[in-house]
Amino acid sequence: MLNMKWKALLCAVFVFSLARGFAQQQTKRVCDTIRYEFIEDKIVIPVTVNGVVVKYIVDTGGQTGTDWEHAQKMGAVGTGASNPIADLNGKKQLYQIAEVKDVRLSPNYTLNSLKTMIFPVIGSFRSLGVVGILGGDAFAESVITFDAREKIMVINYPYRPDRLKVTDGVEMFGGDTRHSIIKMNLGGVEKEVLFDTGAGGFLLLNASDFKDIEEQGSGEKVARAFGINGIGLEGLSEPTEIDKVNVKEMTILGKKFSNVGSLTSELGSTIVGVELLEYGKVVIDYMRNRFYFFPFDTRDTDMGGVPKTWNVSILPANERFEITRIWDSMKDVVAFGDQVVDINGTDITGFPMSQPEIDRVMGAIEGDRAYIVVLKDGKRKKVEIKRE
Repeated sequence: MLNMKWKALLCAVFVFSLARGFAQQQTKRVCDTIRYEFIEDKIVIPVTVNGVVVKYIVDTGGQTGTDWEHAQKMGAVGTGASNPIADLNGKKQLYQIAEVKDVRLSPNYTLNSLKTMIFPVIGSFRSLGVVGILGGDAFAESVITFDAREKIMVINYPYRPDRLKVTDGVEMFGGDTRHSIIKMNLGGVEKEVLFDTGAGGFLLLNASDFKDIEEQGSGEKVARAFGINGIGLEGLSEPTEIDKVNVKEMTILGKKFSNVGSLTSELGSTIVGVELLEYGKVVIDYMRNRFYFFPFDTRDTDMGGVPKTWNVSILPANERFEITRIWDSMKDVVAFGDQVVDINGTDITGFPMSQPEIDRVMGAIEGDRAYIVVLKDGKRKKVEIKRE
């Protein structure tokens, strides 16, 4: 008798025609488990490319790219094509396209070839020990399952996982980029939302989408800031107005989340980030364009509303640490771009230009009050900051 537990989902029984042309030439059934590392909100897996053992970030919202140093070691060959890509912050850059051979994503799942964008050497990649990102295009002829409790990914090929019915999932609008975009109910408004394992957090709302939610009476603004949304492949985003908001209710494949806090941005789409995996298993069937979410707990989950955050944000910029986001309560106290030299007694002037280093210092502060020291016009100014 077949095992009815979840783990039985990880073996395939339904035959699927392999009519589409793809570099993947395997014919045997594959059901491989990959143990991943979760580093700084990123899913990192080992990969072997043309005999070179490396690590990549699995980024369902991105497209496959490799830094040029490792692409050379892998024997990448240019295709003569290039691709304009916008990163998390909306900044666009034209990247050359190359092809690498013999890409082993798991013990039994190998691609004869894979196209990859060629990135410059990126500091955040080096700090994570990775050479690039694997987008949905790398898994285009497979079904992948994310299980955060076990910290595993499972690759199925060419069949769906056992007992997985097409009707259990929803249509995915991946297009040529293979992005995991689905329709989702946000406060009574249906929107197309990208599930993006490359994005930290639970929900990041497009400002236009939130406006519709607010007009529906299902969302409210709590606070406003001026600053950047974060760091993408092309560095810091341009500063803009950012709202801290609360969505009264959202539904993901029948699972309801209430009081969901978020920040708005001018991104191309609303994003559900990697934090979704804390609440259930996700299956992405790239071959059939189906998306599945199996919650660990089917009861409604109260997310607690807008979480407290420090009323200033600090990031590496211009070879120093600067204030890069200011909430309304601090707009007359500090200015965007002010240099920060000390955080609550920790001298940061000798720190490497690393966001995780600053996050570690800020995260270690006990209580909701602290101070920073700002250096402006050669003068040091001690400023109280708060979580609010």
